[in-house]
Amino acid sequence: MNAMFARAATVSLIALFGTLLVVAVAAIGILGIRSATYQGKVIAGGELDTAVATSQLAREMDAAYATGEGALATADPATRSRLLGTLDTSLLPRIDAQLSSLQQLHVGDPPAELADLAVFIRQWTAVRDLLSAPGLIAQPPAARAALASGLTAAYQPVSAHLDRLIMKQLNDARADHSVAAASADQATRLILGTAAAGVAIAWLFLWYEFRRVRRALEPVQDQAEFADILQLANGEDEAHQLLQRHLERTLPATAAVVLNRNNSADRLEAVTPLPPGSPLAGTLRGAEPRSCLAVRSGRMHTESGGRPPLLSCPVCAPVPGASSCVPLMVGGEVIGSVLLSRPAPYSEPEEQRIRESVSQAAPVLANLRNLAVAEIRAATDGLTGLPNKRAVTDALKRTFAQATMSKSPLGLLLLDLDHFKQVNDQHGHAAGDQVLASVGAALRSVLRNRDFAGRNGGEEFAVLLPDTDIGAALEIAERVRAAIAEITLPGTDVPVTVSVGVAGFPDHASTLERLERLADAALYVAKRRGRNRVELASVEAGPDLPGPVLPEVTVGVPVPVPASVPASASVPVPVPVPRGGA
Repeated sequence: MNAMFARAATVSLIALFGTLLVVAVAAIGILGIRSATYQGKVIAGGELDTAVATSQLAREMDAAYATGEGALATADPATRSRLLGTLDTSLLPRIDAQLSSLQQLHVGDPPAELADLAVFIRQWTAVRDLLSAPGLIAQPPAARAALASGLTAAYQPVSAHLDRLIMKQLNDARADHSVAAASADQATRLILGTAAAGVAIAWLFLWYEFRRVRRALEPVQDQAEFADILQLANGEDEAHQLLQRHLERTLPATAAVVLNRNNSADRLEAVTPLPPGSPLAGTLRGAEPRSCLAVRSGRMHTESGGRPPLLSCPVCAPVPGASSCVPLMVGGEVIGSVLLSRPAPYSEPEEQRIRESVSQAAPVLANLRNLAVAEIRAATDGLTGLPNKRAVTDALKRTFAQATMSKSPLGLLLLDLDHFKQVNDQHGHAAGDQVLASVGAALRSVLRNRDFAGRNGGEEFAVLLPDTDIGAALEIAERVRAAIAEITLPGTDVPVTVSVGVAGFPDHASTLERLERLADAALYVAKRRGRNRVELASVEAGPDLPGPVLPEVTVGVPVPVPASVPASASVPVPVPVPRGGA
């Protein structure tokens, strides 16, 4: 596309250069060369017009070929139908009109050139028949591949013929120009000087136009860079920031904010930092998705700060200056919007650039969001809403490693519901599921934000307490036990209680394996001593025992317990038998 754009711009600039040169010579010419110069201008101008028309026709034919090739290559019937619709309703009719105009331009050509043009028209007709053949949408892959090969074979002579026509017309224009220049050899030094000045001005203009073309190509390069970098985003937050940074970098004096549609909470929220002093901090407070007109309508909404709109957006209307809000749409569903604002309104090319950037980012954001949701669901227990066994294992390793590196205390609680099998046997698994769900809610209500609780499997749970010493861990364990003891099943008098084993790093263990074993042993002691109680692990002084050796515990030695912890929190005794889950 860039090559075609550069070629069209070069042809146009050559035409402008020839026109400026002829006008300069004609304005100061002598009567003796005026007629020859004028004739050369007419002939050369006609050839150049023909070359421009042929070049435009070539660009349209290339676009039609590329569209047809894309329609045959895609496996998506909807995309194929859209591309073929573009061919039938837009590209092919334009080519037919331009081909008719080209025939009119060649009406006075010699018979040999007319015959060559007729051959070209027949070649294009063969390509057009392939592009407009009925039934392309429903063709199987093998048939589309064969059609694509036939289309390529048919278009190659058309492309080569176009190149020959353009080169011939340019050569004819140069030849006609040379004839006109030869007839002006008798001009005076003044005419030569004036012509040289005209040439210099034309080259300056040519240099300026090339600079303008390069500047026009910069947005395309920025867009390609953005599309590549967007694929490297680690998550939805990083993708949001990339979209914001890209828009603010390519649009002068722009402040961009990405808004997310949170369906679960039915609200619209900013997921990128707001500009300092932005009124969005107030308008987004409690805003619903339908508060944004771009989200509600599914199309761009602009506020120019001039004439008041018939329906103003309550979200972006207070933003000073001009604003444009573009919805993030994926598959017809709006997942959010992007609000841009600056003092001056956005031009039509800038708005087109905004739409392209947002449309590029929308499917990437949707995929990243779906991936994050899938990862959360894969690590969540569906009944309790807590992390599952796999997530508990990962959290144990990660949190213990952090505690080891930072040399901070870590508490581990292992919980097991008392007589849970009897609940299932006597009241059914529905009642058991209700108990598990209630325990998950109780843990979330009691624990701190930095704590971690997960379902270890069955009726067992694990709680991690970062930056928590033994005394605080015992207090939290007692709060957890008390909260679970308050759970009641409607219509029954079944008590719900839990036994808790507590162990801490570095007080009880210096390895994760030993920490788990000690907490597990403390939990078993709580079961042995009557259940519905908290037991603290205790080991003799000395290095950790490697391998599968059971922990040594001290019997009958009191452990200092905070005043808020009841007497039920006592010291475990060594029990080498594994738990049975009762």
